[in-house]
Amino acid sequence: MHSLKNLLTLTLLLISPYLLAAPQAEAIDPTEVSPNSYKVLLENEHVRVVEYQVLPGERDNWHTHPAKVSYILSGGALKITTAAGESFVVQEKAGAATWFGEVDKHYGENVGDTTVRIVFVEIKNIDAEQDDLERFKKPGDSN
Repeated sequence: MHSLKNLLTLTLLLISPYLLAAPQAEAIDPTEVSPNSYKVLLENEHVRVVEYQVLPGERDNWHTHPAKVSYILSGGALKITTAAGESFVVQEKAGAATWFGEVDKHYGENVGDTTVRIVFVEIKNIDAEQDDLERFKKPGDSN
């Protein structure tokens, strides 16, 4: 009986971090909830490339993002509002590239006087075993 109690205690200790962890937020695809602002440019099993465009005074709807790289095509001032009620203004600079992990529920509003355009590259799957340069070789290439 004593060993059963020890086993149960050990089991609870091992799984307690999972029981206490906050549940993951549900993903909200911006291309579905704000199709006027988000446009899919390319999607395959490895990546999804999305263009975001928001005019001055416009805002998108509540959404989330998976891990991604962003590249600013044309900058401006975006006010970001989180689900927790926090707001902050980001000055997007044209030509900047940034890596982001997953981004929780939020919406963006263009509070500047220029159209903001950003390209997001969402990473889905990477096959590290594959040499992708092989696809550029022509038959008969030996170098």
